[in-house]
Amino acid sequence: MRRYLFLLLAAVLLILLAGCGGNGPIWPGDPKPPVTPPPGPNPGGAAYQLQVYIGLSKTTGNAPMPVNMWANVKGGKGPYYYRWDVNGDGLWDYGGIGVSEVGIHYASAGLYHILLEVEDSLGQAYRATGLVQVKPSGPAASPAAIPGVGVAPIMVTLDGSGSYDIDGDVVYWEWDFESDGVWDYESDTSGVTTAVYELPGTYNASLRVTDDDELTDIASVQIIAL
Repeated sequence: MRRYLFLLLAAVLLILLAGCGGNGPIWPGDPKPPVTPPPGPNPGGAAYQLQVYIGLSKTTGNAPMPVNMWANVKGGKGPYYYRWDVNGDGLWDYGGIGVSEVGIHYASAGLYHILLEVEDSLGQAYRATGLVQVKPSGPAASPAAIPGVGVAPIMVTLDGSGSYDIDGDVVYWEWDFESDGVWDYESDTSGVTTAVYELPGTYNASLRVTDDDELTDIASVQIIAL
């Protein structure tokens, strides 16, 4: 009879926990397990005291950055209920029985504070924290020359509008028409300009782009004047 009541109480507890899933506000405070094991038969003794740690596949990198995170649970009594706040905004993002691992894709640079709360079927609760630093990705320069081949003198449209920044915006474009170290064109509004190549030869036009994190990238395109 006692075993039946215990199982019934555990089932009721889990049902109540199921109503406290993701997207809810985080209750203030810091849940900790009781100092002594819960009453009743527990062959592990003090091993029933719940402890939780967060495992992270990566702690730093450039955006976009995928991160797998999982709960390392010691002690307590399953089944366990997990709640995750993966970006430190004070809301539970994921929650449920058995949600011990989540995969996150951090698209933007930032410092993300992770909070995990675990409750077991005995009513013990424990919180663990983690930290992930996502750095800016930097822009990607994508130069184009139209036409790329022609009879000298040839007027060429140099187009850098295909350049991009995954976690922000390209805010500055520069062109070096002959890759001689002199930036012949600069703009904070457009990556498109024209250049005239008077003499026959093979030229490399270099494009340098800068993003809103002040990171740069350089690439070149070939022009052939016949």
